[in-house]
Amino acid sequence: MLAWCANGQFVGSVSGGCIEEDLIDEFSREVPTRVTVKSYGVSTEKAASRGLPCGGRLEVVVEPLTQEDDSALFLDAVATRQRLKRSLNVKTGVVAIDKAAPDERTRMAGDVFHVIFEADWRLLIIGAGELSQFVNQFALALGFTTSVCDPRENYHESWPQAETAVSKEMPDDFISVADCDPQTAVVALTHDPKIDDLAILEALNTSAFYVGALGSKRTNLARRTRLAEHFDVSEEKLAFMRGPIGIDLNTRSAAEIALSVVTEIIARRNGVALISQRLGSDDVD
Repeated sequence: MLAWCANGQFVGSVSGGCIEEDLIDEFSREVPTRVTVKSYGVSTEKAASRGLPCGGRLEVVVEPLTQEDDSALFLDAVATRQRLKRSLNVKTGVVAIDKAAPDERTRMAGDVFHVIFEADWRLLIIGAGELSQFVNQFALALGFTTSVCDPRENYHESWPQAETAVSKEMPDDFISVADCDPQTAVVALTHDPKIDDLAILEALNTSAFYVGALGSKRTNLARRTRLAEHFDVSEEKLAFMRGPIGIDLNTRSAAEIALSVVTEIIARRNGVALISQRLGSDDVD
């Protein structure tokens, strides 16, 4: 999405840069007054002049906004973590607004352009060690709102990232207050079962789209056994829990582990199954 103002200022992007210049140049010559759909494809002269390195086809919906636009409604909705769908008929300019289903995404359906507005995706991080610092940095760069919890005083005082506060609450209380929704992920990274287990137990009773804990296969097998035998956690919830977390990148550093963990979270969010295989190995994870 890109917003352009008649004074020449703009914010956002629709193609990563390859056609914005063309759009802005056109708008500066003639300000749009009605809804239109502009098509860019590899077969057109304009597409060739603008590059379109993806080699595909791109449709851009251009809509003039007025002082009576509905942006305030959507700002209020996302502030309360609601999902709304704005449906624009590109032929008539008529707009309809409805609640969006949890799995609905922005799409064009015939003459109607459905745009989903939703709150930030959230990541709750349990633990404030070095790995958590990298996970937090990657998540912030990807647009997540992050929160960190660590009841251990020395870790709390050593946290270097001022942009993200660290809660001193116990992890189960921290997650309970957070009110996890389907746009929330929870990852436990302390490697201390007394702390991580509390987080996992509470998180598995929420609608968080991802719940995972750090540890080896043996550590996570022990955790699953412990949660089943002592806390009656169902097989369904244990199957939902990720552990070991991350994809196998044959990692050698905290930053690489963090990258693998955040990649898995993004894949779960987007409904993608990841398969990794080390070169020269027949074992696939």
